[in-house]
Amino acid sequence: MKPTYQAPPPPRKSAEQTLDADPHGKYIYRPGELVWFNRGTAWGLSVIAKRQILNDKPRYLVQPLSHPYQHLPAQIKDKEDDIRPWLAWSVPNPTIAALRNLTFDTVPWDRVLRGELGNGDIQVDGSILAAKTIDGSYSLFDRLDTIAAPNEVHYNGMFLGAEKIWAGEPVRLRYPGEDLAVLIIQKMIERTSASPPGSVVTFIGDIYKFVEMPSPYKTSAEWPTPLLPARMVADLHYRNRVSEMAGKHIWHEWRLLEPAARRGLADIKGRWYETEKLLPILRGTQQFEQDVRQGIASDSGIWMNSRGDSSTGAGQRKKHRLDTFGQSVPAEFKVSRGLDGIPADDLFPDAITTHTAPRFVEGDMDEFMNLDPPYGA
Repeated sequence: MKPTYQAPPPPRKSAEQTLDADPHGKYIYRPGELVWFNRGTAWGLSVIAKRQILNDKPRYLVQPLSHPYQHLPAQIKDKEDDIRPWLAWSVPNPTIAALRNLTFDTVPWDRVLRGELGNGDIQVDGSILAAKTIDGSYSLFDRLDTIAAPNEVHYNGMFLGAEKIWAGEPVRLRYPGEDLAVLIIQKMIERTSASPPGSVVTFIGDIYKFVEMPSPYKTSAEWPTPLLPARMVADLHYRNRVSEMAGKHIWHEWRLLEPAARRGLADIKGRWYETEKLLPILRGTQQFEQDVRQGIASDSGIWMNSRGDSSTGAGQRKKHRLDTFGQSVPAEFKVSRGLDGIPADDLFPDAITTHTAPRFVEGDMDEFMNLDPPYGA
C-alpha cells in the first residue's frame, strides 16, 4: 500500500530554521524555550539562552526562572539528558499554599519574602508560577512579506507556550479519535483587532495520523520515501528499521487525514520530537534500548503532556519573548538568535575573555525582541 502525501512544506527562510529542520542536527532544544534542568539535587525550571556545539556535542546556557527580587546565575549544561522539555513532566503546586491560586504577576512578592504568606521555597515557587504564565502565552516573529488581507500578518516563527516552532515543521495536534496526529505547518497567520485589542492565530497545513500495520514490503530496498519534512522521513526510517531488525515486520507511516486544514492555538499540543533523539531521555537509556531490542520504538508524543495542561490563562498574546518572561529572568537577559543573529550573542561565559561590550548591529537581538507591533498597529 503506497500512502498518498500532499505538497511539500514551504521553503525555509532562515539559517536557524534550516538548522532546526535538519534530521542530522545535533540539537534537541532551541533558544528561548522553557525547559526543566538538573540542578544537582533536584530539577528546576529555566529558559535556554543560547546553544553551541563544542567537541562535536551540543551544550546549552540556561537561565533559571525565579521571583523578581533574586535571580540565580545562568548555568552551562553539556549533557542533553540533564534537560527535559517543559511538557515532559507535570508542574507541581507551589510550596507556599497561599500562592496556588495566584499568577506570577499578582503575587505580592515583597510580602512573600517577609514570610507573611507562609513558609516555603520562594525561588521554586517563582519558577513554577512563571512557567505557568509562559505556557499560557505566545508571541510571533520573522514577519513575512506575504500579501494578506487587512489586519492579517503571516509569520515564519512562533514561540508557542514553552516551545519555539517554525513554518514547515510538524506540531502535535489534538484530533478527535487519534492519539498520534500532527499538523505540518504551511502558514501561520495572525489576525488582529485594535478595539478591543485582540489576536487570533490560524495554522494552515496538512494533518496526518500515525499508522502501524503489517509490512507490505519484503525488503527495505522497497521502502518509499514520503514527501514529508526531512526529520519525519528520517524518524520513520529509524522506526521501521528497529521493527525490521527485531523481525517484527511492522510498518509505520504517517497517513494523510486532512489536506489544507485550518486549526487554532487550542488545537496544538506542542512540538513534535524524533523518537531516537528524545525518547532515550524521557524513558531512560536502559529502558529505551530494551524496547528497541524488542522492536518497539514509540512516538515521543505519547510520553509528553500537552500545551495548556498547566497554563495560567489560555493563549495570552505577548509582544515578544522577553515580554513573556517578564521579571522571572534578569533585566539584562537575552535570547540568542543563533545563526540568524551575530556571533557575539552566542558566546558562552567560559569563552568570554574581554569585558568589551559587543558592537550593536542593526537587526540584532534588540530588534528581534521588539519586532512585533502592538495589536492594530
